[in-house]
Amino acid sequence: MILFSVHQYELEPLANIGFVEGRKTRKGALLKCVWPDQKIGYADLFPWTELGDLPLEEQLRSMARGRLSPIAEQAIWLARKDAILRFEKKNALSAEAKVKNHFLVNDLLKLTVSDLVRIKESGFSSVKVKLGRDLPLENKILVPLIKSSSLLFRLDFNSSLDFSGFENFVRPLDAITKSRIEFVEDPFPYTEESWFAASKLLPLALDHEEKNLDWSQFRGQKMPFQVLILKPARQDVDRAVQHCLDHNLKCVVTSSLDHPVGVIHSVLMAAAVHKIIPSAMLDCGCLSLRAYQPNEFNNKIITQGPYITEVLGTGIGFDSLLESLKWTPIALV
Repeated sequence: MILFSVHQYELEPLANIGFVEGRKTRKGALLKCVWPDQKIGYADLFPWTELGDLPLEEQLRSMARGRLSPIAEQAIWLARKDAILRFEKKNALSAEAKVKNHFLVNDLLKLTVSDLVRIKESGFSSVKVKLGRDLPLENKILVPLIKSSSLLFRLDFNSSLDFSGFENFVRPLDAITKSRIEFVEDPFPYTEESWFAASKLLPLALDHEEKNLDWSQFRGQKMPFQVLILKPARQDVDRAVQHCLDHNLKCVVTSSLDHPVGVIHSVLMAAAVHKIIPSAMLDCGCLSLRAYQPNEFNNKIITQGPYITEVLGTGIGFDSLLESLKWTPIALV
């Protein structure tokens, strides 16, 4: 029997986050797991109710009753990875190849050409921008920025368009602008026909819309997208890797825009995925620390341009911080 304890926390966004209205404070919980073999591991439980997750309080009540949501199962799976590394006195990042990440733009309306120059000089090759709140205004700002830079742009619409809206977005783009759009993520709700049509306009990436996809329909067939977004906090990593192998897909491993503990888990899993499918790996999206007001965990993470290079401690790190937190047995939450 695994013994669970939690430490609840809040994250304050620095800007609007994708489909979330306003700068809504995000609630999550760090999870401490103690196994019968006395190995101890930590992970992050970070629900997105906007994506259909139960609120944090319900997640914890369900765990206390022995019922695990998919994200709770993933948190425990990741915590076990951490526990084994801690037991072996190994650091999650010390022996792994460093994973390159894209630059996450928190607020397109404040992005300038000078910012893009600095991003490029810092070593980044790609930039991710979330769109769909005010497309005419975003278009007016975005297209000149794309033309001004040799960076690749990843555009995430969070399923906010329909096919007609996406077509209207693409139609006025010239060849140079299109060539610098690496892919478009979840342009609109998934249907096979509409995504096949959209993929002829720009390369597509599948993220949250995976919930509407039946993988079994595409055995040996071309997929209506070219890139699979893999969030280890939310998805079965082994299954996602197999999808990439079976369907010749590129892969982008990202955080779930969660706590720094979750961020380091995503880096560890990105390194693991890279070992299996190195030729399929694109720049990852684990460097999401700038999405929120920094906390004491952020200060323990060392970054260098597009890389998270080090976090001190065993396992995923943060040893002294994790030990100093107040942990509440989950049955009492």
